[in-house]
Amino acid sequence: MQNSFQSVISGVVRTTIDLWQKGWAEANAGNISVRLAPGTCEGQEGLEPRCDWILLDTQFPNLAIERILITGTGTYMHNVELSPEDNLGVIEIDASGGKYRILWGYASGDRPTSELPTHLRAHSVRKRVSNDSDRAVLHTHCPNITAMTLAAELDTVRISKLLWQMHTECIINFPEGIEFVPWILPGSVELGEATAKGLEKRRLILWQYHGIVAAGPTLDKAFGLIDTAESAAQIYLKSVGAGGVRNKLSDKQLQNLAAAFSLKVDPSILNTQV
Repeated sequence: MQNSFQSVISGVVRTTIDLWQKGWAEANAGNISVRLAPGTCEGQEGLEPRCDWILLDTQFPNLAIERILITGTGTYMHNVELSPEDNLGVIEIDASGGKYRILWGYASGDRPTSELPTHLRAHSVRKRVSNDSDRAVLHTHCPNITAMTLAAELDTVRISKLLWQMHTECIINFPEGIEFVPWILPGSVELGEATAKGLEKRRLILWQYHGIVAAGPTLDKAFGLIDTAESAAQIYLKSVGAGGVRNKLSDKQLQNLAAAFSLKVDPSILNTQV
């Protein structure tokens, strides 16, 4: 079954392998979560409360009784394939949306990733704005787009327009652009809140000096958004290293793409010169 528990585990494992092989997950970097569709855990053995309810920093009423598969704290991506049950876990949100408990996984005694506040806020926002279709959240450390936060003065409009101009696929894949979040302490409530605010309008969030977050209906879709942005960032940096960007997609060409593919493009980005 496509939505079986084991198929979700397999999808997460495949994503962790891709992240590791691409060099996007040094040491224990990055984290993944999937909001499980109803019925996914049906008939799965071993799903039972493993701990008492744990208080969350805030309530998420629209996540009440949701079950979320999420990587564990300190997880090394290249170890997930070897032992999913040690490195992944399923948490259940209580009826108030203010507590969670572990139902499966974290067999070595771990807990969910330290970025849990960000993931829950991301899921809460994207569940609402996507009409319940977005179920995957992915955070990873892509070197090229992270390097851009060191090499250039960026904000949401500038990073979005730069990437659109580097590669035709960018405006097609993320016509709403990328939200730029200035550096905030990792794992903090503040980072989660800034990320959630960006996810109200966009599916990609760039954390200054840190990495990138994507949301989508599946891990493949979220991964594809990041892969497209990272590829364009690499093109930009190579062009700069080769003497500078001399040619790029023009506003007219971007407008033609938007019209041809019926894209809902953020006009504040399209109409700004960078």
